[in-house]
Amino acid sequence: MTEDSSKKPGDEALKSIEPAMVAIEEGRIEDASRICAELVAADPTDSDALHLLGVIGFQNGAAPDQALDLIDRAAALDPERAQYQNSRGALLYALGRNDDAEVSFRRATVLKPEDGMAWNNLGNALLRLDRVEEAETAFRRALVKPPILVAAINNLGIAIKRRGQFDKALICFREAVLHDPTFVDAHFNLGEILYQLDQMPEAEACFREALKLDPKCAPAYASLAQALHDQSRPDDAMTVIREGLAELPDDEDLAFALRLQLSSMVPAWHIPMINDDERNVAYHQALERAVRPGDTVFEIGTGSGIVAMMAARAGAGKVVTCEVLPIMADTARDIIAQNGYGDRITVINKKSTQLRLGEDLPEPADLFVSELINVGMLAPNMLSIIRHARENLVKPEGRIIPESATVYGALLQCDHLARINPVRNVAGFDMSGMDQFRSPGYAQIDLAADPHQRLSDRFAALAFDFRTDMKEMDSHRQVVTVTEAGVCHGVAFWFDLHMFEDIVYRSDSPARVNHWKQAMHFFAKPVAVQPGDQLTLAVGYDNTRIFFNLVD
Repeated sequence: MTEDSSKKPGDEALKSIEPAMVAIEEGRIEDASRICAELVAADPTDSDALHLLGVIGFQNGAAPDQALDLIDRAAALDPERAQYQNSRGALLYALGRNDDAEVSFRRATVLKPEDGMAWNNLGNALLRLDRVEEAETAFRRALVKPPILVAAINNLGIAIKRRGQFDKALICFREAVLHDPTFVDAHFNLGEILYQLDQMPEAEACFREALKLDPKCAPAYASLAQALHDQSRPDDAMTVIREGLAELPDDEDLAFALRLQLSSMVPAWHIPMINDDERNVAYHQALERAVRPGDTVFEIGTGSGIVAMMAARAGAGKVVTCEVLPIMADTARDIIAQNGYGDRITVINKKSTQLRLGEDLPEPADLFVSELINVGMLAPNMLSIIRHARENLVKPEGRIIPESATVYGALLQCDHLARINPVRNVAGFDMSGMDQFRSPGYAQIDLAADPHQRLSDRFAALAFDFRTDMKEMDSHRQVVTVTEAGVCHGVAFWFDLHMFEDIVYRSDSPARVNHWKQAMHFFAKPVAVQPGDQLTLAVGYDNTRIFFNLVD
C-alpha cells in the first residue's frame, strides 16, 4: 500500500476524536469524556483528545487545576495550535486569572490572526483588566473578517460605553440585536444605554425582550423596574421585581432592588443639605479659588441652585446646570431668578448624559462641579456619570470640584442602631414586617451624638480620584486589628472630599448641621471581639454603594 500524500499532519488525530465530537453534538457528554479518556490512555501524546477532555471536564465541574493540566499538556505537545491557547485562556478567564488569560488569548491571535473569537476573548480579558482602549481595539480586530461575531459587536459596545461614548455604543448594540434578535445580552445592553439617554419607553421594551428570551436574566428585572420607576409607575416596578424574585428567589441584587424601590421617596434631604454650613463653606472656598473670570461652569444636580449661584458669584460668565426632577428644576430657576442670577445661570431639566454641546451647553466647560455624594460617599452610577461628563462636556484641561475623596472606617459597636438593622423585635413585638422599608446598604449614624464604642483605630479604606478613569467596581481584602473588647456590629465610615487644591470637606465633622453625618455598614451577624483580634474585611464598591463585608 502506498501512503496517501493528500493527508495533512493531524488528520488522524482529528479523526480519532470524531466519535467524541459526535457524542457532544448529540448531548452524550459522558460518552464523549469516556472516549477522550480512552484515547489518552492509549496514546498520552494525543493532543486533541487531551484538549477536548480538559474542556469537557471543566464545563462539567471537574477540578480547574486538573482541566488546566490537560489543556497545558495538549498545548505543550502542539504549541502552534491556536485553539489550545484559546481554550487555555478561556479556562484562566473563568478562574479570574485575567493576566494569564490575556497571555494565552494574545498567543492565539498571533498563531491565527484571522480568528475573530480569539480577538473577542482577548478583548474580554482586557476589559476585566480595565484596559478599555486596548479592549476596543481587540473587538474591532474580531470584526475584520467574516463570519460576523455578534458577541464581538456587543462587546465593542460595552468597551465604547465604558469610555463614555454612549451614542456610538448605542449603534453597536442596535447592530448586535439586528444580527441576532435572540441575543439576550445585546437587548439588555441596548436597554441600559437607552436608559442612560433617558429614552425610558424604548429601554423598557428592550428589558422586556431580554426577559422574554431569558426569564432568568436577573439584571433585566432590576433595570426594567428602575425604568418603570422613572416613568412614575412604582406599582409596575414592584411587580417586575417580585416576578424576578419568584424566578430567582436567592438573587441578592434583586432583593436589593426591591428594598431600594420600597425605600424610595421624594428626596427629603434638600433642606438640611443647604443648611450644612461646612459643606457650603467648602464649595464656596473651592469655587472662589477655581473659577476664573468669564469661565463656563457646568454643574450636575443643581437641587436648590445654591452651588450654581456660588459659581456665578465667584465670577463665572456662564453656568449651565442640570436637574432631573422637574419640580426641583422649576424651584431652582425661581430661586436663581429671585437672587438676580437668572441671566447667567441656565437650569436644564435633563440628566447630564442627555446634554449636547452646542445645544444645552454652548461650549465645553472650563470648570466641572458635581455634588452627587450621599451619606456613604458613592451614589449610584456616580463614577460613570462623572466620567461621561469629563469626556463629553468638559475641556480636556478643565478643572473639577471635588477632585477626589478618601474613605475612612472603624470597627464599631452600636447597640441601639443594631436593634433596627435589620428590624426584628421592638418593645416585645415582632416588627420584622417593617424591615422591607428600611433603606438597604448602610444606615446613617451620627458619631457625635449616637451612643457607640469604637473597637478599632481609624483606617483608610478607599481612595477615589474623580479626575481620572477609575474602575466602575473594585474590592480588596483588608485586615483590621481590634483595640477594644466588645460586640462588633459593623464598620462606621466617612470621607474627606478634596475639593480643590488644599480645600477639604470632612464628613466626620461633629457639627449638628452636618447633613451627611457618617455611614454604618452592619455585618450580617455581630461578632464578639477582644483586643488584638484581627478581622478580615472585603472592602470595595460597585456602581451602587461602598461595602465592608466580613470574611470568615
